[in-house]
Amino acid sequence: MDDLARRAPIEAKKAWREHLARTDRPAPKLRVGIAASFTADTLVPFIGTALLADDTAAEFKVGPYNQLFQTCLDPRASFDGPVDVVALLWRLEDLMLDEMAGFAGGDREALTRAGDKLGALTGAIRQLRANFKGMVIVGVPPYPAGVAGNVLALDNAVGLGSFHRAFAGQFVDEISRIEGAHLVDLDAVQRQVGAAASYDPRHAYLYRQPFSDAFLHIAGRQLARIVTASRRAAKKCVVLDADNTLWGGIVGEDGIDGIQIGDEFPGSAFRDFQKLLLGWRQQGVFLAVASKNNEAEVFEVFDKHSGMVLKREHLSAWQINWLPKAENIPLIAKSLNIGTDSLVFIDDNPMEIAYMRDARPEVTSVLLPSEPADIVAAMQQLTLFDQLEITDEDRKRADMMRAERDRETFGAQISHADFLKALDLKVDLFRAKTEDLGRVTQLINKTNQYNLTTIRRTLDEVRALAASDDWRLYAFRVTDKFGEYGLTGVIIAAVSPDRRRWTLDSVLMSCRVLGRGVETTLIGALAEDARAEGAAEFVGSYIPTAKNAICASFLPDQGFTQVDERTWRLDLADAPAIPAHIQRLGAPVAEPLRLADVAG
Repeated sequence: MDDLARRAPIEAKKAWREHLARTDRPAPKLRVGIAASFTADTLVPFIGTALLADDTAAEFKVGPYNQLFQTCLDPRASFDGPVDVVALLWRLEDLMLDEMAGFAGGDREALTRAGDKLGALTGAIRQLRANFKGMVIVGVPPYPAGVAGNVLALDNAVGLGSFHRAFAGQFVDEISRIEGAHLVDLDAVQRQVGAAASYDPRHAYLYRQPFSDAFLHIAGRQLARIVTASRRAAKKCVVLDADNTLWGGIVGEDGIDGIQIGDEFPGSAFRDFQKLLLGWRQQGVFLAVASKNNEAEVFEVFDKHSGMVLKREHLSAWQINWLPKAENIPLIAKSLNIGTDSLVFIDDNPMEIAYMRDARPEVTSVLLPSEPADIVAAMQQLTLFDQLEITDEDRKRADMMRAERDRETFGAQISHADFLKALDLKVDLFRAKTEDLGRVTQLINKTNQYNLTTIRRTLDEVRALAASDDWRLYAFRVTDKFGEYGLTGVIIAAVSPDRRRWTLDSVLMSCRVLGRGVETTLIGALAEDARAEGAAEFVGSYIPTAKNAICASFLPDQGFTQVDERTWRLDLADAPAIPAHIQRLGAPVAEPLRLADVAG
């Protein structure tokens, strides 16, 4: 462990003490409850400091020692009040020590008994998830420590190691089936730190706190990452330099045959970085290039060099010219219909990074390591693209952007009216189902421009709305002759007690579908469903922000009349018709989701 890694836990604990000592410290934005089969108080400074780094002040409640089941049954009692997050952390040796010993002694029935205990725990977690509206995080148990047998024992592969692999794997499978339960991989943290370096035997004996500060520091950061990912939108695009970033060397000086990219080091390090970039793309991150270069020379590398993993078709945008990169960055963002604050700029040149940070502080600028062997490891440490759930729309996003470019090319050749007729647009407005709620939550928290009220919600809050008979949670998908736009918008409406009024709490959609009649289709289709339920009017609001001026005229454009400064009303008898060039796909009005179904 290097000196920086040794000092990191010390600095984290110091920062937490200083935070607690401040008389002007910010009010907590979050209440976190930790229940563990071991003493967990020493974990708090590391989670707290990591959350503070993301501008989230938290208050912590640590439940009674080794009372996981009680916490699952009544988290409010365990934490002496309400919490927003429950983290459940446990070790195999705390839950099934006798079964581990029996298995090591040849008692094969021990596996059955251990399985019963594991089933009881997963059942309790399932019950917690069904009854608790906040966030649930569950730890994957690390390799047992302080017991007979160890990771270097000659029989580990078929002994304790086999026991751990079997039940840790089974636990992960079970928890993965519980909708809305998030896993924090403490087994992976232990492997990162090292089994011996993760264990503190003195603290284990004295305080029943078995982990070292090195382990707790990384575990706390991982827990904070999960919480943070649920509360902020991931970055949407990585903008890359070309020379000495995507490959070694300068193509304009070294030529296509002289740059370093391929199977031999250092070219292999750049190739592996490109593989990492493709992995990000598969998670929905746009790839773009901003390079001071001749465009033809750069694309010759993409198109012809055999060592390139990235191809031209993998790029969603590019600006390759001799202008300052800070001037090209907004053009890339505009072409992707995202804000510049959604961009991550990666360059090998410290001067370019410094200039970008000064000229475009809203862009996250990252300096690439000068040593090629360090590139992949350093880039893997970035948490800017963290997402708790990766949806089908995420995986298809970059390809959908290519389809959008095809639409623009086609639309430039004919009149707008002919373009709309030729698109063969289809809109599917439907009550959101369990499998849609992850994507719905993404849109609620990411959409800034075409968003009438900009009300943000967590996944758990979205689940509760979907399960309530007093709310209507709609999503919609759009397709045309060029392909799918994906799940591109959300409408949330509160239903009045007499069922006659629907109040539009949230109306939001991707800017990619604007100007094609989709906005009118949504209100027309929603009115059809509302009338079928006996509703007579819609009430809506527009709350201006710095970014949503584009939708200021949405309500009057759809026939709403203004009641006061923020409130608008539409008699459903006067609701707009679905435009003739758009087909609404048939979707029966769904029954509200049951909370137990939403919770898995």
